[in-house]
Amino acid sequence: MVRAVVVTHGDLAAEMIRTAATIFGAFDGVTSLSNSGRTPQALVEELGAAIDARDTGDQYVVFVDFFGGSCCHACLGVERERKDVRVVTGVNLPMLLAFLNKREDVSFEQLPGELARRGQGSIRVVDAESL
Repeated sequence: MVRAVVVTHGDLAAEMIRTAATIFGAFDGVTSLSNSGRTPQALVEELGAAIDARDTGDQYVVFVDFFGGSCCHACLGVERERKDVRVVTGVNLPMLLAFLNKREDVSFEQLPGELARRGQGSIRVVDAESL
């Protein structure tokens, strides 16, 4: 199974997952992790433990709130050590919903790129005249 961990500052990850459930319906295999109150090393350890606690053979997309922050650095530290983890930064709700819709249909190798494209494609400057 392809699982996800959403890693963000504050409560953003938990709230994003909760919001996705109101749109998508019930799902499993997606967890949240916050850097609040954690050192970077503790975040690395907790992410590694969350991945190790699951079935062997699972693969993970780790979503991070933004590139270059402490969450991103911690997740990249885990990705360097594992072949079953891919990190995608800039997580947004359309990206998470795309993950839920595509994780069983798109290969693990192609999934991160698909998700990044969906997340980027949802970012628009919109005004009434452009509709």
